[in-house]
Amino acid sequence: MEEPHRKRLRTDATTSASTSQAGLVRSPTAADIVRAAKRDDDYWFEDGNIILVSENVSFKVYRGLLAEHSSVFRSMLDVGQGTQNPADIVDGCPVVPLYDSPNDLRGLFRIIFPLRKNLKFSNWKVDMDFISAIIRLDHKYELKGLYDQAMGYLTTYYTTNFDDWLEGRNATEWRPEPIHAIGAINLAHLTHTHTILPLAYYICATLGSNLPVGYARPDGTMERLSPDDLRICLDLKARLTAENVHSAFLLLRYPGQQHCSNSQAYTSCSELFRRLLEHVGLSKGPHAIASDRALDSWMDTIDSYTPPATQNVSPYMVMYQTQSRSLCKGCRAFVQNREREMRRQIWRKLPEYVGVTIDNWDAPIASG
Repeated sequence: MEEPHRKRLRTDATTSASTSQAGLVRSPTAADIVRAAKRDDDYWFEDGNIILVSENVSFKVYRGLLAEHSSVFRSMLDVGQGTQNPADIVDGCPVVPLYDSPNDLRGLFRIIFPLRKNLKFSNWKVDMDFISAIIRLDHKYELKGLYDQAMGYLTTYYTTNFDDWLEGRNATEWRPEPIHAIGAINLAHLTHTHTILPLAYYICATLGSNLPVGYARPDGTMERLSPDDLRICLDLKARLTAENVHSAFLLLRYPGQQHCSNSQAYTSCSELFRRLLEHVGLSKGPHAIASDRALDSWMDTIDSYTPPATQNVSPYMVMYQTQSRSLCKGCRAFVQNREREMRRQIWRKLPEYVGVTIDNWDAPIASG
């Protein structure tokens, strides 16, 4: 009676051990991780001394330079130095898994490990993806001076100063695509840099059908606005359209004879003001009245207007035209100064319209 019992026990034990062996899931070693990952085309240096793996992409780089630029990397690489598990070493290099976008890491490595194709900083292509990568990685790795440089590009372009924006001084270093303002808004929230928001919201509000879609980053991820930011942009769009209509009617009212360069010109100028208002009201010309681009200049529309040939025009207007039968010099100068100031007033309302308070908005930039 006992033999079958012993046999049964032996069979059960063997089965249990077998099941245990079959059910055991071995944790992947560093070699497994590196073997499964694709080596990055640019940032795999044969003499590198650390391997970083992110989303099945492996980078073999230099730990000393990483530590130089990031206190977080320095702490991470110092922990356990000299006591690494042999299973975490591949080709003599420690393997560190990361959870960042490989594309963001390439943006960082582009600075830390300059390749022949981007050796000089002045020759690098500064774009929103590059700046975004540095800012997002700094949020995690504390990249010191690199972050300040990236934010400098961002805050310079998305300026607080109307004159800098109008004269293009904000865009001397780089000029992002309009749709990249979506990414700028997201970075402004991430870094709590509210000075970026008014101009970035304005640009987004004028994007048209591209606004809710967003744009794809090089790694395939989409950059989109949050529902709250999208609502702000749509509300701003409506406000800007109303401001644009208001500006057109205030600007194109005849200012009076006192501004005309010649007493014989004012009859023609008053008629031209009337016709210009009608022209704009029909949404003709580069700057239409039914537009959300309330910060655009009206002068191109004014200069593009040519009165019908049958219009009675004084001999003065024919002899001293600056554009084809355009406003006289005095009236034109008045309108040019007035429209610039009206656009400045709209600029000054932007923070209020998007719900942020910014000290010294549109304050003059100190020289020197």
